[in-house]
Amino acid sequence: MDVVDVTVLAGAIDDVDQLTQKITGVLVGSVMSFMVVASVAVTWAKTKSVLSAGVALVGAAALWFAVMNAAVFRDSVGEDIAPSSSTKSAGAGHAVVRVIEPVPGDRR
Repeated sequence: MDVVDVTVLAGAIDDVDQLTQKITGVLVGSVMSFMVVASVAVTWAKTKSVLSAGVALVGAAALWFAVMNAAVFRDSVGEDIAPSSSTKSAGAGHAVVRVIEPVPGDRR
């Protein structure tokens, strides 16, 4: 394979990746917009309450925010949850199990 062929192939793969990212962004944005409008409309139709429709709007906006920032939430979990001192010695991928023996004479 020639160097020019590899460069063209890499450019084509990059173009397809960028197009996929744009299509995904449009689909997520349009589906989430539709879900926000639908949740507010259904809530308004059922309750005829501005307060309920507002709560539905805030809830849908919070869900939209969570979906759009899912990668940030996924990556922050490992940073926020620090293992305790007893689990550090077990090593990665190991669970620490503590067995509690029943107290003699306790009839539960």
